Amino acid sequence: MNAEFHPWTDRACGMLLGAAVGDAMGWPYERWDRTRSLPPTSQGSGRFFTWQRMAGSRFRPVLEDIGPGEYSDDTQMLIAVARARLTAGDDWLAWLQRVEWPFLLDYERGAGASVKRACRAWEKHASAWGKRADDQTKFFRAGANGAAMRIAPHVIVHHEGFFGDLATDVVHDAATTHGHPRALLGALVHAYALWTSLRQPAPLAYGWLIEAALDGLKDWREPVWQGLDRNWLDAAAKAFPGGYEQAWNEAVQEVEDLLTSARSSLDSGALSAPSAFLEQHGLTRPKTRGSGTLCAVAAIYLAARSAPSPERGIGVPARQKGADTDTLASMTASLLGAGLGQEWMGSFGRTVQDAALLVTLAESLLSPVSRPLSLPSRDAVGEARSRFIADLDKADARVRLLLPDRREAEVVAAGALTSGNWTARRTHVVTSDGQNLFFIRGIKRAEAEGGHEASRTEATPAVEHRSVRPPNQVRLQGAYLPVADIGRVAAALSALGLRAHRRGSDWVSYENLVLRQAHTREDTPGAPGVQLRVAVGDVQAAWEGLRRLGFDGAMQQEGAALWARIDPYLSVAVNNAEPPVRP
Repeated sequence: MNAEFHPWTDRACGMLLGAAVGDAMGWPYERWDRTRSLPPTSQGSGRFFTWQRMAGSRFRPVLEDIGPGEYSDDTQMLIAVARARLTAGDDWLAWLQRVEWPFLLDYERGAGASVKRACRAWEKHASAWGKRADDQTKFFRAGANGAAMRIAPHVIVHHEGFFGDLATDVVHDAATTHGHPRALLGALVHAYALWTSLRQPAPLAYGWLIEAALDGLKDWREPVWQGLDRNWLDAAAKAFPGGYEQAWNEAVQEVEDLLTSARSSLDSGALSAPSAFLEQHGLTRPKTRGSGTLCAVAAIYLAARSAPSPERGIGVPARQKGADTDTLASMTASLLGAGLGQEWMGSFGRTVQDAALLVTLAESLLSPVSRPLSLPSRDAVGEARSRFIADLDKADARVRLLLPDRREAEVVAAGALTSGNWTARRTHVVTSDGQNLFFIRGIKRAEAEGGHEASRTEATPAVEHRSVRPPNQVRLQGAYLPVADIGRVAAALSALGLRAHRRGSDWVSYENLVLRQAHTREDTPGAPGVQLRVAVGDVQAAWEGLRRLGFDGAMQQEGAALWARIDPYLSVAVNNAEPPVRP
């Protein structure tokens, strides 16, 4: 395919952004029994919203506020895979096992049992499939979608190559956490669908992706697992009565039957509701809803069905009661992004958590720079992680930390989560490349106050320690500014390089300036237009960053300066921070 005429960048960015958007849309509805503050589904469409999830465990529960557009472990693992490929080059697999998976345990938001069990094994410097018979049984029974949800970065790297090379990387990645053929095949089928969508010329015909997946049967069914580590293969052979190859072929037949059923459902058109297909094939049953192969085919079916109206197509998997909503919506939206690019996501793509980072990762994966970091020893990784945890537990806002993956990060908020009889410390950090990470540690029983257990459910913001001032000494602490779309404004300022110091569910602070979401027009009656003046090192880079966020029609460039309207009530004047060179 001629790269000059193919929108690789738009499609790659659409793939990663779509994955995050679907994840953020579906996450609130994943566990109805452990979720709080959900609006009615009729009101939840068309926007991200704040909600509360039950963090911790059933026996030590704490409520955590989740901000609009924040994503779950699905996107966290996708980013970890992308970072491994960009950081370690050819050693990406070892980096994933040695650095990313153990570190994921510290900040994951909702990872499944199979993934966490595998991460703990890599943390102990042992293989995920282990040596004990019980460990191997659990590993090779793991056929869930935790592998399929994260493989998009491999697809971007191999966008112009052969599927066989992509398949090899996908299976090596998937096999670090899952052993059942359904997990590996689910990852392969999803990778094939993404790879095909990325390369498919527009416009996309109704149902085309199902036909493409059936036509590609000979490619994705190949037993690439035979190239895995010999210890893995030996353990796999013992885990299945008829051998691994027989289990693989049976799973292939399941996928082919599912795709054929999906094609029949699409042929029925409007007579067949998508929710009926999901229910019929077990996507809403607790024991099967997370199957890797089921989710891969369901995502293909939903994407193929909704290509003409993608913005409505994500709503079905995101709010399908009983389904694995975040993963199913993430995989569906990722397919739509790969085939259609970014534009259809509108404000969702601009306001999802870490949108700018996802765009940067996608662009970098298209043409990775070959300057990988050296792979640290296992002992060095363990020591770095221990130092990080020790520093994290005592860090206040604005403290800078070195993460185990060698990125620098800044603490933007640290405080207590307290609900019922339990309390914990929650620390929010932003990494040097723009990723927001949330650490919940030290869950314990809350101390009694006046003979009663504390019962607060909100997150307590970090306390800033200041010296005592003399009475009556007055100082201006800052200013509040209401805006119409806090997420879009924050994304624009992030594109300019401004880092938020703290944030809440409907506000973001930049030192002494606090931007607040205006919930209704009455919040800002007759609000005048306000202009921020921002100095940057590279005005042209700022222009490109705002352009990628869709502000083209709201920008003007005057000489070495830039002016942009980023909100109905807010504009920014961007000037070069460097003084002019005098002769």
